[in-house]
Amino acid sequence: MQVFTYVCKFCENHNVAVFDPNRKRNARGEQRQQELLHAAATVFARLGYHETTTNAIAAEAGVSPATLYQFFPNKDAIASALTASYAREMADAERALDPEFSLDFHEAIHALLDLCMRYNREKPEFHTLVLNAPLSDDARHEKHQLGQVFVDFIAERLHRAQPNLSRAERTHHAQIALLIFRGILDELTTATRTTRPRLQQAMHDAVLRYLEPLLPTSKRNKN
Repeated sequence: MQVFTYVCKFCENHNVAVFDPNRKRNARGEQRQQELLHAAATVFARLGYHETTTNAIAAEAGVSPATLYQFFPNKDAIASALTASYAREMADAERALDPEFSLDFHEAIHALLDLCMRYNREKPEFHTLVLNAPLSDDARHEKHQLGQVFVDFIAERLHRAQPNLSRAERTHHAQIALLIFRGILDELTTATRTTRPRLQQAMHDAVLRYLEPLLPTSKRNKN
């Protein structure tokens, strides 16, 4: 209690800026916030969630810890902000994939899996944070929405390929495909350059071999 009182008096006497979640930021402030998130992403990718500290993030960004705390109260808040941002970005990319339904079923699923694997390969910190960080409600919501976009993409392609499937069946099978993807993704994110191609192929094979029996015979892969 004495320490808390001292800190409050220190801030009052020295006009130290502290984190305020309701503070409106100007363009320069928004740019600084994005720079801090970019620095955090670099550190999370290099050290992982547990070994990363706010001091390491501040050092990477070239600012003092005090400056960092003006924008984020702690490491968890930074991790949540990054996760939510990545989840929204990836969901938008999935929604923009084949909007005219010009790809056949197999091409569409391949494109979806390639997009997701490429995104996680380019931003390994995303998977690290999803697995290890205690995310905020907003970040968990964005993560759930991302999974739903993946499920909706596959369910819609199943509907077009096999209209006899009920909505509940399409959703169920798409959710299983998501579980398969996530299971192999855990291994893929730590794979070496030598083993990665085999795991990527295994990802495609596992998802499509699960989904193919649901398709009419005429639309199954003949290869």
